[in-house]
Amino acid sequence: YKGGEFMKSNTATFIGHRNCYGLDVDKLKIEIESLIKRGVTEFLSGGMGEFDRISARVVHDLKKKYPYIKNNLVIPYLNFKVFNEDLFDELILPEAIELMPPKLTIFFRNHDMVDNSQYAICFVKHNTGGAASTYKYALRKDLEVINLAI
Repeated sequence: YKGGEFMKSNTATFIGHRNCYGLDVDKLKIEIESLIKRGVTEFLSGGMGEFDRISARVVHDLKKKYPYIKNNLVIPYLNFKVFNEDLFDELILPEAIELMPPKLTIFFRNHDMVDNSQYAICFVKHNTGGAASTYKYALRKDLEVINLAI
């Protein structure tokens, strides 16, 4: 990311389904705040589903209390439609993603977010789809994973 600007130890990523029925937003806020108190200052979101949008809004709101944290949107391609640019401190395009075949850019972006994080806050209920695949990848990469759907 931007030449290795982020340290994995202070970075968390969000992983979740496009729809997140049953998400306890208060619990999400508690988990994010807990990570901030443990030294996390960078939050990465893919911005593609309801969980990403809710998580980004919670981080944005927590910036009032913790102004030093950063809310980053990691985009899979240049013409990505951002749902609310005002929520984010930075828009990041992973290195070399423009060399990927279009069908692989979201997969590559998701893995890149995991590879650059120490923590993952998730809302993954079932074993299929992109969120489930990214969740399994985060577990294989030994991230500290918090799944709010369990």
